[in-house]
Amino acid sequence: MRIPLYQQGLHSIVIAGFQISDFFEGDWLEIAPKGNAASRTEGGDGPSMNYSVAQGGQITISLKPTSPALGALYSLRESQAILPVYFPISIITGVQELVIGSGCGFGELPGFTSGGTKMTVRKFLFECLSLPMDTSAVQSIIAAVAASLL
Repeated sequence: MRIPLYQQGLHSIVIAGFQISDFFEGDWLEIAPKGNAASRTEGGDGPSMNYSVAQGGQITISLKPTSPALGALYSLRESQAILPVYFPISIITGVQELVIGSGCGFGELPGFTSGGTKMTVRKFLFECLSLPMDTSAVQSIIAAVAASLL
């Protein structure tokens, strides 16, 4: 049985129907879910645990200034400024995790510098109302590795 391994080339991101490409070097994708966290508290009646519910999260992508996706993203941002509507973001990571952001909108637009000898990164931050992650493909990989060790 062949076990799928991490492959950077397998990453796929679609934002509001636009395929995103030409990512910056290094770590160019960050997904930060919010909520679903436990925090311990202690009161006069002893310790207890507080749980927060899932509250969406943030997705940050870093693009090269030569990315063909920049025009589509800036156009989508301008459209959202005129008529505020949410859009979806679909991500398949290099280990086949599926992340579907719904109710998404732009956070801060990227600032940038130019004129140097190297390209500078364009970071786009997206806020999402819902940010579930399907790791079933990863779970099957882990199960296959565990089975092969037995």
